[in-house]
Amino acid sequence: MKELSFHKTKYGKELLIDCLKISETKNFLVNRRPFIISFYEIFFIIKGNGIFLLDDIKIPYEKGTVMFVPPNRRREWLAETETDAYVILFEGEFIERFFNDNFFVYRFHYFHNYTTPFHLKAQEKEFDSYLEKVLEIKHEINNLINDSDHLLRSILYYLLIILNRQYVNQHAIKGELFENIEVLKFIRLLDRNFKEKHHVNNYTEMLGISKTYLNRKLKSFGSSASELIKARILVEAKKELLYTDLTVSEISYNLNFSEPANFNRFFKQQTSVTPHQFRVEFSK
Repeated sequence: MKELSFHKTKYGKELLIDCLKISETKNFLVNRRPFIISFYEIFFIIKGNGIFLLDDIKIPYEKGTVMFVPPNRRREWLAETETDAYVILFEGEFIERFFNDNFFVYRFHYFHNYTTPFHLKAQEKEFDSYLEKVLEIKHEINNLINDSDHLLRSILYYLLIILNRQYVNQHAIKGELFENIEVLKFIRLLDRNFKEKHHVNNYTEMLGISKTYLNRKLKSFGSSASELIKARILVEAKKELLYTDLTVSEISYNLNFSEPANFNRFFKQQTSVTPHQFRVEFSK
């Protein structure tokens, strides 16, 4: 499967953000073969409808849909009508480095979620206001000067916050990531350690807090620590089943299950099918 990395010197000097209208790109992305990208993307659909596949997650889209796509996940367009969109793509480092905030991209619900959708549907007026900021970013990138980095960060930062507000309201999320540093730390640790560490105690020990305290902090988000750990392992398990030639046994050991039977049991508990059944069904 094709893997794409960020072109940091596309505009001469290093720039970790870009903005494109996909119909104007040389390799128009819609209805191409599946691919993986190593950076963050936000799509603003301006034309068409269909399904965007993120691993095995089906995201229905139409004009006015905003889709949030995290790095290193398999993407595929299944367009039903002619589709076009603006897309902002960026490395997390683009803003983390400036704000000296290693948790920056984890502060927004839409990129590192395991229980809520990766999209929102905007009303026309709201969508147009988002597009204004997108086009500001695109214009600035096309007319770079010495202080463009700072302006681009500020516009992106504003847009990410406004989108997060809409996302939280639309999906009825109560928890506030900006105020919960323990939750942010847990989510980042989970992202980095889920293959080796499957138990809540593994994370509470690293965080220096109790299981009860962590679950109390997570309660407003509608999931327990154990549920989030299982969800993250399941995402990776599905990815390896669908897009690698590894056997079920090899995947189980990659994910640090003591034996394949335990992995099979875990997977069936989460999906109601075995890993083999899931692989066969999705590949039809």
